[in-house]
Amino acid sequence: MTAANKKLISAEHVFVDSTHVKASANKRKFEKKIVRKETRAYQGRLQEEINQDRENHGKKPFPPDKFDKEETKEIKESTTDSESGYYVKDERTKQFAYSFHAAADRNGFVLGTIVTPGNTHDSQILEPLVEQVIEKVGKPEAVAADAAYKTPAITSYLFNKEIIPANTCGRSRSSASSSRCKTYICKT
Repeated sequence: MTAANKKLISAEHVFVDSTHVKASANKRKFEKKIVRKETRAYQGRLQEEINQDRENHGKKPFPPDKFDKEETKEIKESTTDSESGYYVKDERTKQFAYSFHAAADRNGFVLGTIVTPGNTHDSQILEPLVEQVIEKVGKPEAVAADAAYKTPAITSYLFNKEIIPANTCGRSRSSASSSRCKTYICKT
């Protein structure tokens, strides 16, 4: 008998986070490559909204080629493990790694997972992860995530799906002597 059959899984509130795991690759053995930047999942919706707003204000919409600029970036690709991504945490911590993204319910049962190269930002993975949860166990009422997932595009996506985003506001940047350990949850 599974946890779902015993009604142990609750998809009301979903908690999303990720962790980096070091890849089995030497950080000094890599090739530099020029790759095309991936467009964000919300890029098409944003372009439509911009053009709609321009039309509402009596202006001509931008031509499609205005947004189709081919942007490139230089990346480091491991010669040992080409699927991993070069992850830079701070000045000292630079390594090839993977990011394990997980969505869990309030009981800690994992509802969805996605593995990405370590250089993929957390905010790019929330939409496919939430879609995976919806497909498997149904639509959650709220999604809680840390500050890495707090972007206007994610908030808009969750509101459009009628899901409440519950994101942390991030740490206070005040001096260490005046700061106390506080936790803030922003219902945006």
